[in-house]
Amino acid sequence: MPAVSKGDGMRGLAVFISDIRNCKSKEAEIKRINKELANIRSKFKGDKALDGYSKKKYVCKLLFIFLLGHDIDFGHMEAVNLLSSNKYTEKQIGYLFISVLVNSNSELIRLINNAIKNDLSSRNPTFMCLALHCIANVGSREMAEAFASEIPRILVAGDTMDSVKQSAALCLLRLYKTSPDLVLMGEWTSRVVHLLNDQHMGVVTAAISLITCLSQKNPDEFKTCVSLAVSRLSRIVSSASTDLQDYTYYFVPAPWLSCKLLRLLQCYPPPEDGAVKGRLVECLETILNKAQEPPKSKKVQHSNAKNAILFEGCFGEVLHKRLPNYVQVPSCHSVCMHCCGHLHHRCS
Repeated sequence: MPAVSKGDGMRGLAVFISDIRNCKSKEAEIKRINKELANIRSKFKGDKALDGYSKKKYVCKLLFIFLLGHDIDFGHMEAVNLLSSNKYTEKQIGYLFISVLVNSNSELIRLINNAIKNDLSSRNPTFMCLALHCIANVGSREMAEAFASEIPRILVAGDTMDSVKQSAALCLLRLYKTSPDLVLMGEWTSRVVHLLNDQHMGVVTAAISLITCLSQKNPDEFKTCVSLAVSRLSRIVSSASTDLQDYTYYFVPAPWLSCKLLRLLQCYPPPEDGAVKGRLVECLETILNKAQEPPKSKKVQHSNAKNAILFEGCFGEVLHKRLPNYVQVPSCHSVCMHCCGHLHHRCS
């Protein structure tokens, strides 16, 4: 994210917020807000054209007033105009206002879509992320119709930055949940599945959320994800906490991603390929064995992360009898009983 210079700290906004905080009563607050709304309205309707900084400042004030619980019925066009700015802070405020205050059925959606298209085609990763976040936040059918075919291309493109891939995957997931009939993967299916092999763990974590949702509705189309998910899970559970430092949580390597991978595998029957099945069994046995090792930390976060993976592995695979004849851990029963006891203790 670009650095914000000192000149971006809007003094007028800070003064207005301070005035609101110093109000001694609700009536005084409403009076101050109405005065500010009248001033902003007059500035927007005035003959003098406002520069980007002034528009950003007044749009921010409108956002603040809205968050205080007051209705805002103007300023939308000024926010849309900020989208065409080349300054990050101005574009960011424009997108924020639209995400919060613009109705999905607004007449401005077409103008907003045009601005989003420009940012998506700009190849500026910061602007692309802002546009993708706006699409996901609004999530309207109109936006799905406009961008459902474009976002998969951005997601799998070789020159797309990792941060943009993460945003694209989660944006596509949002559109699929709101308009599943418009999100058709088709030719992109194989390349989306292969994101499970991406070197960037953040990309894998975002992609697997999308793939899991798609697999639940179209399991046959995404069945190739099983072997890749098992391979990725194997690499995580067999790694030391120092191997994945950026994604290690209290000595547990990538616990959230491990749980997501196990959840994805629950969408499918046991692998037919003997090698893949054997590797999955090894993963489950490793998870069970690690659960019995002495804790590396007394912090509750450590035990929570370990138990989360254990619950997902045991209850998702073993206790659901997906692989009942393959997991050969002598104390598997006692570990499962420990899980149940721990869960009961937490819930009581």
